[in-house]
Amino acid sequence: MESLPNAAPGEWLTPLLDSAWHDMHVVVPRGFPAYARIFHPVVRDRPRDTGTWHGHPRRDLVTLEEEQVRWSVVASAFGSKMHPLAQFHRLPGHIPGGQEILDSEGWRYSGPLTGNLAPNILAVLAARLCEHTSTPHQGVSAIWEGWGGLTSSAGYAELTFSNDQAPAKPFPVSAVLQKAPGPGLLPAEVINGGTLTLPGRAYYLFDAAPQFYCDSGWVNQVPWHHSPQFPQSPNILWPSDRSWVMVTEIDFDSTVVAGSRDLVSALVRDPAIEALPLDEGADLTWDADVPNRPGE
Repeated sequence: MESLPNAAPGEWLTPLLDSAWHDMHVVVPRGFPAYARIFHPVVRDRPRDTGTWHGHPRRDLVTLEEEQVRWSVVASAFGSKMHPLAQFHRLPGHIPGGQEILDSEGWRYSGPLTGNLAPNILAVLAARLCEHTSTPHQGVSAIWEGWGGLTSSAGYAELTFSNDQAPAKPFPVSAVLQKAPGPGLLPAEVINGGTLTLPGRAYYLFDAAPQFYCDSGWVNQVPWHHSPQFPQSPNILWPSDRSWVMVTEIDFDSTVVAGSRDLVSALVRDPAIEALPLDEGADLTWDADVPNRPGE
């Protein structure tokens, strides 16, 4: 795999993105016939001995039963509504800060990954995406420059577009990126090369095409994560024919695909992933889940 020396392959995205936050189009390009939202899976667990966390006497010494579930399972467990604009923190209802998310059957829930799509789901998604492009073996992967360790031996950056109190606004990466001395995961020629600058974000580009992610072995071949145990999916992925684009925004716990109506239909029907169609202009901010707001 090679890095791309400049931003030229990604510059087509710039005029399709909003420069200020109004809806998802500050990160997801406008102008495609259809959109789909892929919900990142949720992990839940419970003790094998009692089958429930409720009243379990020894939380420090347990063997866990663990499984990956859909957001619709969480919604069903807590009596909330699953819909295209759902936000995970709304599905369990009001949970006081710091309190575990437990359902009536004793399952404990962990939130979905933010800014990262699990390899097993990415593999299924990539296979579908390859069916809807004339260039499955040619494309570009974009990785957000702020992930910790890319440019130095220690470093961390986190941006947020939204919270419950204020409208979402993007901030420049340079305002929060912290770097420590020492070599990072990416070589100097990548760090010193060009980056794709989009609203509030900058990305390193690599010649990793959609077909590359159909094989789980990709986690051992990319230079942008520390180990195969903690793989980072591409934040933006598109084929050379630009028939679609996949966006895993760093602050979203879901992935959005912009493409043809046939592609979106195929994603929604696929039993191996959880996907729902989105309207253009969809609001995916923290407080956009109106049906599950308290009192609604």
